[in-house]
Amino acid sequence: MVILHTMKFQLLYAGFLLVSTASHAAFAQSAPILRVHTTEVGGFVGASYGIDKARIMGGGNVVYSLTRELMVYGEGSYFPGIGRSATVSGLAGAKATFTIPITDLNFGVHLRIPIPKSRIIPYGVLGIGMIHSPSRTENFTSPDPFNPGRTITTPVPVPSSTDFATSFGGGLRYYTTERLGFRGEFKAYKPTGTYTDMFYRVTGGIFFQF
Repeated sequence: MVILHTMKFQLLYAGFLLVSTASHAAFAQSAPILRVHTTEVGGFVGASYGIDKARIMGGGNVVYSLTRELMVYGEGSYFPGIGRSATVSGLAGAKATFTIPITDLNFGVHLRIPIPKSRIIPYGVLGIGMIHSPSRTENFTSPDPFNPGRTITTPVPVPSSTDFATSFGGGLRYYTTERLGFRGEFKAYKPTGTYTDMFYRVTGGIFFQF
C-alpha cells in the first residue's frame, strides 16, 4: 500500500513537472524579444478622416529602439484627399467644401509598454512634422447679387502650402517572431496655416526588425 501511494505521488509529481515545464516553455516562446539598438522598417495602409468622410491612405516608416520602451521614428505618408472648407474674402459669402491631397513627413517617438510574457505590446505616439498640399483651382459658390436665391460658381486658384503639424495617438504591436510583426495605429493631426481643422487616420501594417 505504501509503495502504491509512493508511486501515485511520484506520478503526480512527474505530471506536475511536465505541465509546469510545458507551460513555462509556452510562455517563454510567447514572450517577444524587445531588443535595444535595432532598426524597424514597416509599411501601412488605412483610412483617413477630415471634415466629411473617410478615404484610403498609406505610407511607411523607419523606427530605431533606444531602449526597450523608447523608440524614435521618421515617417512619410500620403493622403489622396482630406476634406476641407474655406471662404474667400473678395467674394461676398463665397465658400467651398473640397478635398486636398496631403503629403506628410513627421518625426517623433514611440513609447512601448512591455507586458511580460505577451506578444502584444501597446505604445503611444507623439510627433512633429510638415504637411504639404499642391497648388490647384477650386470652385467657390457665392450668392448671385442679381438673382436673389441663386448662386454663382467662381474658379479660384489656391496656392500650394507647406505647414507645421503636430500628431499624437497610440497603437498595438504584435510580434510573430523577433524579426517580424504587425502593427495597428490611430493618429490625430493638428495642422497650422490655412486649414487648422484636425484630421485623423487609422492604419494597419507589417514591420521587420534588423
